[in-house]
Amino acid sequence: MNKYIKSLILASLLSTVIFAIPTFAADTPYCGNGVTDTEYGEECDDGNFWNRDGCSAYCELEDMTPPEVSSVSIEEGATGVSSLTNRFTITFSEAVDATTINEYTVQLKQYTYEFPINYDLDDSGTTLVITTDEDLFGEAEHAILVKNVKDVAGNQMTNLFSRYFTVGEGIDHTAPTVKAKPEGGNYTVTQSVTLTPYIDERTYSDEYIDEGAKIYYTTTGAIPTKNSNIYSNAFSISNNTTLRYFSVDTKGNTSEIVTQVYNFSCGERANAAEVSSYPSCTIQECLYGFKLTNGVCILSSSSEDDYTVNAATAPLLGSDTPMTVSTKPALYITPQHHGVIPRPIIFKDLIRGTTINFERDTSITTSDGRAFDGYIQHPLSLYSKNYPINFGYTFKSIFEFSPIEDEELTFDPPYEITVPFTERFDETEQVTVFTYNPETEEYTQYRPDWVWVNDMDQEVTIKADKTNVFFVAQEGKNYNAIVFEDTVNHWARNYIEALYRKGIVKGRDQGVYAPNDILTRAEFTKIALAAIGEEVDPYENVESAPFKDVALYAWYVPYIKRAKEIGLINGYPHGEFKPDQAINKAEAIAVLMRAFGFDLYSAGGRDDSYTDVLTDQWYFPAVNFAIKNKLIDGIRLPNDTIMYDSFGPARDITRGEMAKLAIKTMELAEELED
Repeated sequence: MNKYIKSLILASLLSTVIFAIPTFAADTPYCGNGVTDTEYGEECDDGNFWNRDGCSAYCELEDMTPPEVSSVSIEEGATGVSSLTNRFTITFSEAVDATTINEYTVQLKQYTYEFPINYDLDDSGTTLVITTDEDLFGEAEHAILVKNVKDVAGNQMTNLFSRYFTVGEGIDHTAPTVKAKPEGGNYTVTQSVTLTPYIDERTYSDEYIDEGAKIYYTTTGAIPTKNSNIYSNAFSISNNTTLRYFSVDTKGNTSEIVTQVYNFSCGERANAAEVSSYPSCTIQECLYGFKLTNGVCILSSSSEDDYTVNAATAPLLGSDTPMTVSTKPALYITPQHHGVIPRPIIFKDLIRGTTINFERDTSITTSDGRAFDGYIQHPLSLYSKNYPINFGYTFKSIFEFSPIEDEELTFDPPYEITVPFTERFDETEQVTVFTYNPETEEYTQYRPDWVWVNDMDQEVTIKADKTNVFFVAQEGKNYNAIVFEDTVNHWARNYIEALYRKGIVKGRDQGVYAPNDILTRAEFTKIALAAIGEEVDPYENVESAPFKDVALYAWYVPYIKRAKEIGLINGYPHGEFKPDQAINKAEAIAVLMRAFGFDLYSAGGRDDSYTDVLTDQWYFPAVNFAIKNKLIDGIRLPNDTIMYDSFGPARDITRGEMAKLAIKTMELAEELED
C-alpha cells in the first residue's frame, strides 16, 4: 500500500474521530479517480479497497510491471551438456503475450550461429518450451537469450536475460555431406571429378573433411549400394553421364543419395561455322574468310577481302537504331557524309573478335581538319616481335586502328573499341594500355579512365578519340631475363624463348632446354599441335591406340591420336609410328607445313640453294617451301657454321633448329593472315 493511500486512510480516520465528518452511505457511492468497476459501473479510487470508499465492488490496480524470466530448465554456467539436448523450458513471472515470442525475442545461439527453434507457450502464458532439430556444437559455449517480450498488459521486458552453458564432447549422429567438383552441368571437354565428404552441410572447408568416411558411387545412373565403386581418386567423365553417390562415416551415419548429371557438347572450334555432333566435333563448315584444311579453318585468300569491292557503306539517313556490320572487311564513308555518321554503327570483326562502336552523329576529321571520306578497316593485329618490349610488361594484344589510307583521324564523340582476351591473358593482373611512337621508340601509358576490363565477358574496352596503335599489356617477366641457363650463348636463344613465352615448350628441366639434343617423333607431334592451337583429350579418354607401337597409356598417345585424326601424320607401313625414334628435318618440316595448311606450290619452282634437296623425293614440296620462305637453315655444324650448299633433309633435327622452324613458321602464318 503506497504512502499516498495510507495518508488518505489516516486523514479519513482523523476526520471521523476528531471532526466527526460523516462517511458516504453504501447507496451513495463516491469512487474517486475515474477507473470504472465493470460490475456496477462505479468508479474506483487510487486505494482500490474492497467497499472501503462507498464502492460496492472490488477494483484492481492497472498492471504496470514488466515480465521477467523466473527460471530456465538449464543452470547458469552448466558444463558437459549433451550435444543432443534439444528442449529447454523458460518460465516467466507472469503471463506473456504469445505474439511477442519469436526468433528476435527468444534465441538459442552458439557464438554467431543462431539455431532454428520452435516455440510452445502453454495456456497459462507463463511457461515457454523451445526446441531445435539440430545438434548443439560439441565443446562450445551456448546461450539462451530473451529480450523485449511483453506481458498481456503490454509491458515489455527492460533487460536482456541470458543463460550460458557449455556443451561437452559432441555426439556424432550427423551423416557426412559429399561435394562433387565440378558439379553436374553442361561441358565441352573432359571433366576430372572429385568427391569430398564433409562433416556436415555447414563445414565445406578442408579442415572439416570427414577423413574416415567412405563414398560409394555409380556412373551408370544406377542406385549405388555398399557393393558399388568406392571412391579413392579423381576420375574422368567425358560423355553424358549420370553420377550417383552417398557416404557412410565411421559412426555408421549414412547420407542421402545425390545425383549429378553431366552433359557434353562440342566446344567452340576456331573460326568454324558448323561442327559435327559430340563427341567427334569435327568442323563441317568455316566462317566467312576461312577455308577448311586438314580439319582446321585457315584464312582464305579470296578476292572477297578486297576492301573496295566488299566494303559496307555507312548509312546516310539518321536514326537511333544501331547498324551492325559484321561480315564486311571495311566501312566506307562516302563524300556525301561530309565526315558525319548519322546513325550508331557496331563494326564487328568476326575473325579477330574486335568490335568498334560509333555513336550517332560521330564526326570524323583528318589531321588537316577536313571531313574524312574513305575506307575504315577493322583493327589490324600486330605482333610483339616487331617492337622493343624489354621493360617489364607482357603485351597481350597489339592492334592498330586506322583508315586504309593510313591517315590519323579524330572522332567526336570518341569511339569505343573492344578486344577479347588472348589465351595468355591473366585475369588476376591489372591491365595497362600503352601507345607507341615509332620515331622515338617510346611508349606512353594510355589514360586509365578510358580503359575498362570485363572479366565476365573476357574483354578489354578502350575509349579513344583518335586512330592509334594500342598495346594491351600486363605486368610480366622482363624479357631480358634468362629463361634457360644453357641457351644464354646459343644461336637459337631468341627462338627458344619466344617458343617458351607462347607456352609451346617448357624445357627438359628447371632452367635447362638442351638446344642441341634431338627430338623424337612423339615430341615433335606435340609441338606441332601446340603451334596451331589444337586441343587434345587427356590420355585417360583414349580407348584404342592409333598405331600398334604406341602404348595406350603413354604420355604422347592423345597427341599422336589427334595428329592422325586431322591428317598431320600417317605413320609407317605395317601400322607403326615409331614414337621414340628421332625425327629428321624433312619429316619435321612436312608435318609442320601440313599443320598450317600452307599452299606448298605457291612458293614457285625449285630453290637451287641446296644440292641435296631432290625434286623426286616425297618431301620436296614441303622442304622447298620452307627453304624459299627462310624458315630453316642448311646443315649447322657443331661450331654453329652453316653449310649453305647442303641442307641435310635426312639429318635429325635438334631442339634449337626446331625452335627456329616453329617460330618462323608461325610468323609466316601471321603474315599471310594479315
